[in-house]
Amino acid sequence: MRTSNFGTILENAARLAGRQVGLVGVPDNWKALAALAVNDGMRRIAAEKFPMMRRVEFRRYRPTWRSNVGWTAGQECWFDGAYYQLYSDAPSGAPDSVDSGWRKLKMAEVAAFIEWEQPWEPTAIDRGSVDVNRFAYVTDPRQNPNATPVKAVGMSDLGVLLQAPAPEGVYVMFAPRFPNISFTEWEDDCAYQAGVVVYYSHTKTCFQAVEDVAAGESAPSSNSKWIPLYVPDVFEGYLTRLAAADLLTEDQGKHQTRAAADREFDDICERYHEGNGESRMRTGRFM
Repeated sequence: MRTSNFGTILENAARLAGRQVGLVGVPDNWKALAALAVNDGMRRIAAEKFPMMRRVEFRRYRPTWRSNVGWTAGQECWFDGAYYQLYSDAPSGAPDSVDSGWRKLKMAEVAAFIEWEQPWEPTAIDRGSVDVNRFAYVTDPRQNPNATPVKAVGMSDLGVLLQAPAPEGVYVMFAPRFPNISFTEWEDDCAYQAGVVVYYSHTKTCFQAVEDVAAGESAPSSNSKWIPLYVPDVFEGYLTRLAAADLLTEDQGKHQTRAAADREFDDICERYHEGNGESRMRTGRFM
């Protein structure tokens, strides 16, 4: 799938608003306005459940055991092909070691629950993107289009509970919960908390911190500390016009540009939804 950088959207929106980006750049107040518009657009995109926004990932119901975690009695983990529950306040060693304080669980004892936001996974699930009847699979549905979904008991504010007996792990189909885009420039002397989004103008890319980043560490790139954020290129024109509309005055064509963005969004909806036999409801969304 072809993607676009959010920095390209920012600069093209500024050009539509009459800014000579190559000479004077984009002012900070324009970056803030463009970020607000882009985030509004991303929420609208997420609400439509576009197929190109979805992904498939393998998920387990408990975190993998790690020696540097302070486990407490009652917690469960995944280790070496099985689930374990801690029954001691003072575990010693890995779960499969003698007298470790862990008890091996049968799958019938494990609640097969997939949380929307599992702390041990880098990607949170957008609840609105989930079809509970086509959510979890034993085999990768991308490689097996006829795969039968694992039945779900139901969906809650926290996640999806699968019907027992469930497999040890499942492939889940969802759209990621997209972080708020920011065009605040990354600074070498700043420390960043996990989840923070920064803009690196050198590559015109927005990055999200995967973990805490200390001041003075290397610039954002595709590594263990940072992940780059992209959007499918089919949405580039829509987001560009949407951001430009917030940078224009009424005399410069603010409302006309916003109307053009809305028309482009409707065209994308028709292309990707009506072709699948879906129809637009009175709410303005495809179902």
